[in-house]
Order: sequence, then C-alpha cells, then structure tokens
Amino acid sequence: MRRLALLLSCAILLSACSRGDSDARARVFAPGEAGHGDGVPTFDPDHPEAALALSADAVARALGAFAWTGAVDWTVTRAGDDAARVHAIERHAVRQTETGDFEVKAEIDPGLGPGAETGKQVVWTGGMTYARALPASFRERPTDHGRDARRFRDESFGMVAALARLYGPALRLEAAGEANALGRTARRYRFLLAKADPAPAAAPAPGASADPDTKIRRAFLDGRVPLSVDGELLADARTGAPLEVRLSGVFGVKDQPGVRATVELLAKVQAIGGAVHAVVAPKALPDERKPAGPSTALEAAGLKKRESGPGGEPADDQE
Repeated sequence: MRRLALLLSCAILLSACSRGDSDARARVFAPGEAGHGDGVPTFDPDHPEAALALSADAVARALGAFAWTGAVDWTVTRAGDDAARVHAIERHAVRQTETGDFEVKAEIDPGLGPGAETGKQVVWTGGMTYARALPASFRERPTDHGRDARRFRDESFGMVAALARLYGPALRLEAAGEANALGRTARRYRFLLAKADPAPAAAPAPGASADPDTKIRRAFLDGRVPLSVDGELLADARTGAPLEVRLSGVFGVKDQPGVRATVELLAKVQAIGGAVHAVVAPKALPDERKPAGPSTALEAAGLKKRESGPGGEPADDQE
C-alpha cells in the first residue's frame, strides 16, 4: 500500500514541482506557523493549447478581476493479489483584482491517512504578504514583497498546465463550436489523445544513494504512459482566457501493468468584474520567524534599543 501511495503522491508532486518552489514554500510557511507578460493576451484559435498555460496575471489583464476555483482528484489502483487503492484530492481557489492584489487558498489530502492533510492560504494586498498554514493564524511577511506570494498563486493556478505537461505531446485539442460562459462568447475544444503516443521524456536517473521513495517516484516520472483523456476547454473567444476546463484521464506505468492512475480535473472562472469581492488584508500576527535569543532579552530589559525601520516600525530582515 505504501508503494502505491508513493506513486500517487508522485503524480501530485510532479505537478507541484512545475508549479512552485520548495524554497519559497519554506520562506513563506516558516516552521512554527500556522505567467507573466505584458498586455492583454492575443488568442490564436488554431493553437488553443496556449490558453492552458496562461498565468493568473494574464487572465486578469484579459478579463479584469476574477474568481477561480480548481479541483483535481487522483486515484491510483493496483490489480493482482496485493490489490490496493489510494485516493487524493487537491482543492484550489484564486481571487485576483485588476490592481494585482490577490488571495489564494489550497488544500491537499494526499490519501495517506488521518493527519496527512495540508493547507495554505496567502494574501497579497497593499504591498504586504500575509500567509498561514491552515488552520493557524495569518502572519505578516514584510520581507516577501509579493515574490513568494506570487509563486504560491501560480502553483495553484497552474494546476491545469501541470496536468497538460503530464500528457505532453500526446494531448490534443479539437475545435467543437462555440459556447457562452459568464456572458462572454467562448470557443469550445475537446481533449483528444494523439494516436501515436510518444514516450515521456526520460528524467535523470537517481544516483546509487537515492532513497527508496525517490526511486519509486522516479519510476513513475520515467514510466508514465497516457492511456486516455476526455473533457473540454472553454476559452474566451477574444483573449483565450480559460473560462472552464474539464479533463479526465488515465495513466499507466511502464513495466507495471497492474497500476492505473486516474485523474479528474475541473477548473472554472466563477465570477469576473464587479461580481468579484475586493481583496482585503486579514487580521494577522506580526512576523516572528526569528527565535528569541539574547538580543530579545536585552531589548526586554531595556539594555538594547530595538532596531526600527522608517516610521518607527521594526526593520525588515535583509534579503
């Protein structure tokens, strides 16, 4: 069962590794705490795959303020005498204004049992990052300057592009007429699997000292085989902004005929313009990632002047 769970977690981690930065995660969610470009996107109807890779900033330039939700369910099964099944769920939400302020929330249940669930929430507004690991309180992140906050937003909003990368060149989009979404004209495209599925690009082989978990994950990365895909994309007819994406599919694993990974994804823009609530700063605790030490004790005793930044506020850490 543990090996199967690792294969499933690998599918999620493969997406995450292309959507985020582990160092950034460590900086924003410190221990003890709770697609860019300029201008409005230009859409080429003959190349709709570009819509799947648009960043949150690009969508905000295209649509104005928007609220978006995304969910993906992974189920990995293994047939045979040691049959097993593991189910994992990701839930994401992004709200962004035309000014660039945003809020992102992500919750993941990796299917590894009680206590394995994780969640995060980040707000960027008024030039300040606020972050928390759910369900802890928000804390200010004055030294972030929005850098890592944007990385976390892109990690969530990029879930569709990450899944498309799992398919690679095997994923195709076929025009299927027009539709209407949120009062806007949209182009509809169906997902198809290419007849000649190219083998996924080989990842670097793990070193001899790699731990067993790493080897299992690498086996999935190297051996994943797209078996089926279904679903559709609704892209804004003018800008290509992805208004709705539904995708379901199945992956096999090379040299493991009994293993199947099934994925179900739904990502949708829920509201645009004036229907989107403003992003406001949450009630937050000050940034206290530094452990208390002699300097803190001296300050408390009045023997050391606390360093202050402009306006008398505690100075930010230097990066």
